[in-house]
Amino acid sequence: MLAEVQKYIKEHSLINPGELIIVGVSGGPDSMALLHILASLRPGLGFDLAAAHLNHGLRPEAAAEENFVREYCASRGIAFYSCRLDIGQLARREKKSLEEAGRESRYRYFAELADKLGASRIATAHHQDDNAETVLLNLVRGSGIKGLRGIRPLNGMIIRPLLCLTRSDIENYLDINSIEYCIDQSNYSTDYLRNRIRHQLLPLLKQDYNPRIMESLNQLAAIAAAENEAMELETDRWGRDLIKRNAADEIILDTGGLGQLHPAYQRRIIRKVLFALQGERGWDFKDIELVRDLLTKSGSSKSLQLKKGLYVKKIYRQLVFGSQPPDQVSFSYKIKVPGQLYIPEIDKAFGFYLLAREDFCPAAGDFYLDYDKIEGELYLRSRRPGDWFYPWGMQGRKKIKDFFIDLKVPREEREQVPLLATAGTVYGIWGFRISRLAVVDADTDRVLLIKTLPGDKNKDKSSGLKKAGYN
Repeated sequence: MLAEVQKYIKEHSLINPGELIIVGVSGGPDSMALLHILASLRPGLGFDLAAAHLNHGLRPEAAAEENFVREYCASRGIAFYSCRLDIGQLARREKKSLEEAGRESRYRYFAELADKLGASRIATAHHQDDNAETVLLNLVRGSGIKGLRGIRPLNGMIIRPLLCLTRSDIENYLDINSIEYCIDQSNYSTDYLRNRIRHQLLPLLKQDYNPRIMESLNQLAAIAAAENEAMELETDRWGRDLIKRNAADEIILDTGGLGQLHPAYQRRIIRKVLFALQGERGWDFKDIELVRDLLTKSGSSKSLQLKKGLYVKKIYRQLVFGSQPPDQVSFSYKIKVPGQLYIPEIDKAFGFYLLAREDFCPAAGDFYLDYDKIEGELYLRSRRPGDWFYPWGMQGRKKIKDFFIDLKVPREEREQVPLLATAGTVYGIWGFRISRLAVVDADTDRVLLIKTLPGDKNKDKSSGLKKAGYN
């Protein structure tokens, strides 16, 4: 057993001579086996050892378990460090599960202790059964290939020297070496998803579907790890070419290059950007797809707000990720009838045509009004606070904000919708509705017809206006 673990440590370069290794020890069977194994290997591999214990304060026996580990270390000359936290109170304050709060607190304490002592590695007692459970847990949660890798032997400072062993191997080692340990009854509670997988799902799979399910899941983890590594190398290569700006608070990607990649690489690059700006926890598949969907939006100045206060904005051929909200789109352009108008803020061009009633034949998608019912000079402008109008087909007047909400127009798209208005009246919301104050009816003499135009063919960026050529 010792030879097998030593070989695994060397194969994965988990421990180097002269290093100080902190061992996370709860007092349970796995961690006590790990502590005993590393203490036995210490002379031959030439490293130093310290044990760390976090007392969660969740169970009456927590103090006894801390004292048990302390006394074990004292009897064997192993440096011992401990910390007590009220994990229940912490979980309530941070609105996390006890399991999540406990795990984060353990690793945070171990990292702080490593920094204080100058340790280079933190060893935990995860084994092959834990790895299989993790793979299945991630599969149930809908994880991608990265989650199917399971538990890695080396992850930053964290090492898992026992991943070459099964739970049965560890139990045999404890018996042969007469190693005492504590039993945490909460490990048998089915209140936790991992425990239900361990005590219910995996035994069912083993009995009715695959007697070697543990081996199969560990094999899946190894395959996924290798394939994920290959994809990560390609992702990094693509990412270096696509990143136009890489700062602590803002990352800019080239949308043209990103849009040409396979969706699998798009997702990985986007995920890396989100992780870099706001950490790895809390993101899900939906967040990634929202950003990918933004790539397909036509025009520019498209934006969305994600979790954690992160904003993403598409500006022409750039995808801008940042913690500051994008600038609000604001524009107002006077209309010449007949004529054409290009609005750079939304990258759209419009044509305005004045037709006699008898010459007008409406087509699907046309936006038209009674020109003689409009009072004042016309503008195409962005919406403003307090804007309202009289929607055709509805009674009374309505705030434009409420109109958008009723139609479920995404917040980030509302600023992009031009309003046809004079100084005091909104006569239409482009693409949605006109005001009944300017509806075309039997008494109409002249019709104002508005159409969108191919932007690249009609825009004049120097003035925002190009002559249409109509008399």
